[in-house]
Amino acid sequence: MPRVGKGIKLKRLIFFVGVYDTLDIFTYELKKEFEALGYETMVFDVRNMPQGLKEMAMFAAKPVKAVITFNNLGFNMELHAGKNIWEELNIPCVNILMDHPFCYKDALDHAPRNAVVLCTDRNHMRYLERFYPEIPMIGYLPHAGKELPLSRRPIADREIDVLYAGGLSKTHAGNIMADLKKYHSFDAEALCLRAYRDLIANPFKTTEQALEEALSSEGLMLSEKELKDIIADLHFVDLYAVSYYREKTVQTLAEQGISIQIYGVGWENCPWIHRPNVNYGGRIPAEEVVAKMQDAKIVLSTMTWFKDGTHDRVFNGMLQGAVAVSDTSGYMKEEFCGFCDTARPKEDNRELIFFELEELDKLPAQVQELLDNPGMAQQIADRGYAKAKQFHTWKERALELERDLLSQL
Repeated sequence: MPRVGKGIKLKRLIFFVGVYDTLDIFTYELKKEFEALGYETMVFDVRNMPQGLKEMAMFAAKPVKAVITFNNLGFNMELHAGKNIWEELNIPCVNILMDHPFCYKDALDHAPRNAVVLCTDRNHMRYLERFYPEIPMIGYLPHAGKELPLSRRPIADREIDVLYAGGLSKTHAGNIMADLKKYHSFDAEALCLRAYRDLIANPFKTTEQALEEALSSEGLMLSEKELKDIIADLHFVDLYAVSYYREKTVQTLAEQGISIQIYGVGWENCPWIHRPNVNYGGRIPAEEVVAKMQDAKIVLSTMTWFKDGTHDRVFNGMLQGAVAVSDTSGYMKEEFCGFCDTARPKEDNRELIFFELEELDKLPAQVQELLDNPGMAQQIADRGYAKAKQFHTWKERALELERDLLSQL
């Protein structure tokens, strides 16, 4: 296999798909944009490994610039036991994490030597820099949105007042929970409860911060490796905190009589879900979610405990012409104008509406103001669309990757 070196102008990429429909959307959008930039691409579908390996062997007969994948798909692949395939082929593997790195400890512990790991939250990037210094390249890449081809309908003509798409992740917490009884130097169950209560009381904190502070309060002297391992074991606390505020955000609107359409798993167990102003549609494919946004006046989002990052719900909502209403993050506050209260400057240049998790009691009034003033809502939606169209599409992410990363490989 010819050596792939810096400065060689290769325009050939391998992508991975086949597990999650949301990630496949991201992948095919990037693939399309890189092809528009003149790249030759190949898609490896893990649902048919023999065929994928056959096609990749043919594609990799010529030098390949990089593999681009999401959430470790193909990241740790081996053809020979103990040998990472990307090291063997000398192809850099760009792994874009759409979740916190502590969800993927095993995959990251065995990262190929030529790995590039990108995060959608700057805190996640700092977490990798701290606990995975052996990974040679670490960076930040925000989410992006996809604009469907149909024309944007005016806000006043849309049928859905508020749309929320996302499941209650606490339903999966038991599937990832470690054996807490293996810890003998501290009461792991009590410590997790303490960290959870800390996050609920202080939702500006990161999960790793709350867990580390809880461990520190036990007087434990831990190495960085021990701390990394424990945080990964106990990160299910994050799912409970995310679910608490996700449910509370939607419930706060529902109980004020605001009409809301919900998609995702886990909501059926909420005692308020059968209210007449709440329409629960269960889980639908990711493509359908984006299509539903075209008929929504407001797309409501919560940041999945990304305190310095993004979520594609916001950008997808904007690009479908809806008003995005979201809790805040450090990055989002830097990037967008979206005042959190009614004490606004005379010139209203909002591109979305922000709310704070600590002040959810203000959210119904913010939403009702939008519903009562479609002209104002339209202006916010139009500004949001223009901003997302200019800076937060997959086309822009492909350009960023080419400029800031691929040109350096």
